[in-house]
Amino acid sequence: MVTVALDARKLPDFGIGSYVAALLHHLPFMTPAWTWAVLVTAEGREMLPPLPANVRVLHVEAKGYSVREQLLLPWRLWALRPRLVHIPHYVIPLGFPGKMVVTIHDIIHVLFPQFLPKPAGYTYATFMIRAAVTRARRVIAVSQTTAQDLATLFGAEAHKVEVIPNGVEGEFFAEAQGAEDDARRQRLGLSRPYFLFVGNHKPHKNVEAVLKAYQLFTNEAAGEVPQLALAGGFTANGPLAARVEAMGLTNQVRFLGFLPRQELRAVYRGALAFLYPSLYEGFGLPVLEAAACGLPIMASDIPAVREVLADAVWKVNPRDVVEQAHAMRRLWHEPETRRKLASAAKRRASRFRWEQTARETIAVYRQVLREGT
Repeated sequence: MVTVALDARKLPDFGIGSYVAALLHHLPFMTPAWTWAVLVTAEGREMLPPLPANVRVLHVEAKGYSVREQLLLPWRLWALRPRLVHIPHYVIPLGFPGKMVVTIHDIIHVLFPQFLPKPAGYTYATFMIRAAVTRARRVIAVSQTTAQDLATLFGAEAHKVEVIPNGVEGEFFAEAQGAEDDARRQRLGLSRPYFLFVGNHKPHKNVEAVLKAYQLFTNEAAGEVPQLALAGGFTANGPLAARVEAMGLTNQVRFLGFLPRQELRAVYRGALAFLYPSLYEGFGLPVLEAAACGLPIMASDIPAVREVLADAVWKVNPRDVVEQAHAMRRLWHEPETRRKLASAAKRRASRFRWEQTARETIAVYRQVLREGT
């Protein structure tokens, strides 16, 4: 019987957590003859989806990027003796010699070291990514963009790298729920129309540019304008609130925080347009979710967005807030433009499903399991 261990300690995280949750929704059900060991923290255990009987959940309280995880995780894996371990992040357990598959989502910590909280972060990230691409039997890159970055900067061998894009659950493609969606938005204090941004405070997400462009848009507008809703790592008492107040936008910006899936879908479906002027992405899952919900999208003209959504977005320079404000103005005043962009985005998003991601991931597992020690 095959035993696969999945490191799910990042389940509570905003980006990689969505990836881990999607794998858990599909992988164990697609392999009923396999035994799975899912390693989670106490916080992550509360977020696990319903799992079948072939899954064993194990508690591993080890913070990411810590010495403790390099001591505790290899020890737990040695005790399990799985035939394969999947690490959904570039930080691998250095003390574990068994077969590993590693997913690398992006190399933001290497490309933008100025965004790291500590100078040593760049050295650590570089060392761990290099170790991951060397030690792993296969590296799953979520996009051609990330695969190319790994090859260019870390010499990742082409035969070891498999590009498996992220996906979207079918529920994001579902029709709006009308009164139910309205009620969820009302509970959040959110009224239409509104632009939507989903992300966090990390500098490459570029929320400062969103605020500056939105301020320009509102200052130049005559009459009513849409609100700006910020979902994800933004709260009314968080660090961005003072910035919003200083910009004179307190009455126009709504802080929604992290949202459960049903509420998030309702917020997506109610938006006038989705704003995503990120400086860099390995993939960009929120923009794909917005596309699946049928939103017109303003997004950065960067490789990952071009790869995922091609021409189904209004492309902008992420560093040009005047251009972004102009795009907001056009999206607000041109319903036909919104309709065309929304239709194109939804068609494009239909190519990306988590079920396909899971099937291709299992195919990678099978390749590695067939190989010798």
